Amino acid sequence: MIATAQVARTVSDYMHRRPGESLVLSPLWQTLAQHVKAGTCHHRGTCPLVVVSPIVVDEHLRVLMLQSGRGPARLPETRPPAGFETLADAASTLARALGVGQLWAHPGCESPVQLDAARADPQDGDRMRIAFRYLYRTHASLSCFAPGAPQVWVPLAETDLDLARRVNSFLAEGVS
Repeated sequence: MIATAQVARTVSDYMHRRPGESLVLSPLWQTLAQHVKAGTCHHRGTCPLVVVSPIVVDEHLRVLMLQSGRGPARLPETRPPAGFETLADAASTLARALGVGQLWAHPGCESPVQLDAARADPQDGDRMRIAFRYLYRTHASLSCFAPGAPQVWVPLAETDLDLARRVNSFLAEGVS
């Protein structure tokens, strides 16, 4: 299980590098501080839901996404499973489970490149969902998806505008 203190450090570092996003992330920060102070959760299922998400970009500047039905393609994400020490480890494991044979962290992007805050899915209750998104690179030829699987490569320019800008800035600069 990823320690609450580890998540709090990650959020703190992220907010320090991107102070303009602090307001959106303040509910998560406050909840984490309460968890660390109390040593447990007393919020009865109202805490922000923490998920991890790999942003896997291939050599053609396409992003690995999941396509289900007629809805828009979306980045893969999952709750960090037990047994992982860091959120980055959980994100890279998800990418490998989806069929990405070999991936590496983009140089300078060992920390999350985006903390995406949104409303959680209805089945998760009335609370926030925070996706810790990590940038990885791969070669498309090293990825193997089962026939009919939901994994698709989507041109970066056709993804969410904020995501495309964020990833392009990291790819151009190489570091945050």
